Amino acid sequence: MMYRRFIESKINDIAKYFVDKQPENITFIDADTYDYELFTLYEKWKQLVPAEEFVDYFPYIDKLWELLANWKPDDVESIQTQRQIIELAKKHLTKTIKNNNFMKKQEILNGISRELEGLSSENPRDFYFGIDCYADNYDEDSIGALIYKWEQFGFGDFKKKFPITSRLYVQLENMNDGIERLREEYAALISLAKDALAEIKGFKAFD
Repeated sequence: MMYRRFIESKINDIAKYFVDKQPENITFIDADTYDYELFTLYEKWKQLVPAEEFVDYFPYIDKLWELLANWKPDDVESIQTQRQIIELAKKHLTKTIKNNNFMKKQEILNGISRELEGLSSENPRDFYFGIDCYADNYDEDSIGALIYKWEQFGFGDFKKKFPITSRLYVQLENMNDGIERLREEYAALISLAKDALAEIKGFKAFD
């Protein structure tokens, strides 16, 4: 995983380099330099990530690389080709940002799911002693902290996307006041946690 991220980071750097250039300022020296660098990264990818094809994982970079590789020393590339190089670099970076957001979303949702799975399996009879574990938001893996992280990343209004989970968390906070409730109230809360778990698992992180 570490080597994979290293390769992805280097490829993102190449894309950023071209995005920051004016089309007319892209030269054969650029093409020659990054043609070789992409070839080196391609060879490392084949060796370290054999399960995935380079072209499938980096489709825009593969097309960009082809343009660079076909640039001959004596050629005067058209402005159209130079613009195409920049456009492909932009598309790659846009795809990367979307993928990163998907991974962050999924990480948060997986964390909430783990908490809800634990809550769903609690015994109502003993829940008075465990409610603070789910209601407190001091732990970065707690439901409250993960909801806050979702909002901080700008993934949208959590309450609108997950009304059941949001209602559950409000009830957890309200019941975490040191007052012991009836077993039936804890049972209702645990039942709601099961509905919240289904809500979270039914959400597509690309939405």
